[in-house]
Amino acid sequence: MKNIFYLTAEQLAKTPYFTNPAFDTLTFVSNQNDTVVFAKTRVDSGWYREIEFDPGVEFTKYHYYQQISANYQTIKGDGSFGVVHSKYNLAFNIKLPDFIQISYNGYNFYLRDYFLDNIHPATIDTIKINNQTYLKNTKLNNNRQDSSSSQANINTDFGLFQIFDYNNSKEWILINQ
Repeated sequence: MKNIFYLTAEQLAKTPYFTNPAFDTLTFVSNQNDTVVFAKTRVDSGWYREIEFDPGVEFTKYHYYQQISANYQTIKGDGSFGVVHSKYNLAFNIKLPDFIQISYNGYNFYLRDYFLDNIHPATIDTIKINNQTYLKNTKLNNNRQDSSSSQANINTDFGLFQIFDYNNSKEWILINQ
């Protein structure tokens, strides 16, 4: 028996990387005037397979969960960027449904897509940067509970828009599309 679970259009709209063509190119500028530019090279869709075997049943159940990734290439500066949105993911040895991972320069920021646009402990109502107001923001740590190496702010409209790289004393800001 095979069950297939797709990401919904609403879930894919939780970040702009899959639905907004203005985010095909991303530009980040640091507080040290470094600039890094990323161009989306492709969007891939794959599947995470989970096998459920029940000895009391004649057949094995296969569950397939959609994963979609936006791959970016660095076209200016030095860095890396990528996004994966999974219907299901196994991270930190915990089953996490509806999971987003954003990788920036070796840092990996994780959250469940449910947390975007919902009130929870990591929600920051308003952040203002260079005359731009960001609403309904979520603060992320690179390593779940550890904020010593990096932190980032994300929202539905702009995705990852502010990154604090404490190891290199840099703050990166997304230049609005």
